[in-house]
Amino acid sequence: SSGINAEWPLRPGGGVYAAMLLNQSGSPIAQAILDSERPTASIAAHIWKLNAASGDSIRGGDLENLMIECDQGKVAVGAVAQYILCLYSKQSTETGLLMTKFSILRDHILPPLSSIAES
Repeated sequence: SSGINAEWPLRPGGGVYAAMLLNQSGSPIAQAILDSERPTASIAAHIWKLNAASGDSIRGGDLENLMIECDQGKVAVGAVAQYILCLYSKQSTETGLLMTKFSILRDHILPPLSSIAES
């Protein structure tokens, strides 16, 4: 996909099998996916957009990220500049580990993505 893949500090592994950066419509901008796992990016983007449209009513304020537990795994999703970042993990991955990886990756890619958003 995009050249940003080489810049990501966390490659999939340790229970995380995919990292995806999406535009607001859910189309992938950049991705790193292990093996044949194919996460459904548009579902995560849709859930994020629905929450944003409702005024972040889940927490009553500015929602930074959202954890979705599914039958076959977990998804951490949140905004980075005008993009949506998703990390997909196995069900057995500890939630704290997934959220830590999400936060580190978000903090790493925020400055360059913010400068793109400004131009």
